[in-house]
Amino acid sequence: MKIIKKQWRKFGAVCLVLMLGLVTIPYLISYQPNSLAIQRYQESKLTSFGYEYNSEANIHLILVPGGLVSHVAYAPLAYELSRKGYRVSVVEVPLNLAITYPDIVFSVDTSTSEHVFLLGHSLGGVSASLSMQKKPFSGLITLASYPLQPEKMIGNPSFLSLLASRDGLLNLEAYKAAWSDLDVDENMIEGGNHAQFGSYGLQANDLEATISASQQLNQTTHIIDEWIKKIIQP
Repeated sequence: MKIIKKQWRKFGAVCLVLMLGLVTIPYLISYQPNSLAIQRYQESKLTSFGYEYNSEANIHLILVPGGLVSHVAYAPLAYELSRKGYRVSVVEVPLNLAITYPDIVFSVDTSTSEHVFLLGHSLGGVSASLSMQKKPFSGLITLASYPLQPEKMIGNPSFLSLLASRDGLLNLEAYKAAWSDLDVDENMIEGGNHAQFGSYGLQANDLEATISASQQLNQTTHIIDEWIKKIIQP
């Protein structure tokens, strides 16, 4: 009997290790924020869903991180957009995979927001489009991404797509197919790459950018700002 109990304890310990591994491995292999991202994150307002800037603004962007990228890595982008006058909320997603829980955006209180846009990088853009199948939003902004089953999105959203000419990860065939029947405002950032839409360094299989991360960040925020101004004008 003692032998059996000992074996069960060993089995339980192995199961616990495996379960912990399943939880921690995605975090270990996720792309981590650089020093600028950490600095900007420390300047944010921490919330139950993640963090945000400029909470009093009535034009609201909810940012959904890319797959296996820490939500903290988007703090510089969120910070710069907030300086344009927007409330920017960044959601922390389970296992750094927003696609596993698209409803995470609904944990952000938008009751005081006049306009709400979803902003997603890479897999985060796909996840954001799924959220728009359950609730109407003012628009979808994608960074190196595209919507999934866009015909199921409700309401009458506007669309902005930002691409980078040195992106080595985006599936262009899937991208073109996804946007083919939608009226999307497409903008190319020449010299930018996939990873520099966030602030987490180099990404496997991406191409080397020929512009700096700060240049890509500035162009990204400028394009988004000008597009939103155009969309919300009466």
